[in-house]
Amino acid sequence: MNKNNHLLFKIIASAANGDKNSIKKVLDFYDGYISKLSLRSVHDEYGNIYMVIDSELKGRIQEAVMKMVLNFKITVI
Repeated sequence: MNKNNHLLFKIIASAANGDKNSIKKVLDFYDGYISKLSLRSVHDEYGNIYMVIDSELKGRIQEAVMKMVLNFKITVI
């Protein structure tokens, strides 16, 4: 990643070609956002509310991102 906090084109291109390290970099880049989307509220026996990450939902979101990356088509004009 560069100083502007964006994914580099070469990482996206190699992830789209199936490179495991690049796919991991993409997932790491979006990990905070995916974790935020995976938050669920849980109530304890005293009525307190806690926010926890639903690991099953997080895994499904990560799987969807991997599928999208692998189906990403790059066209050079």
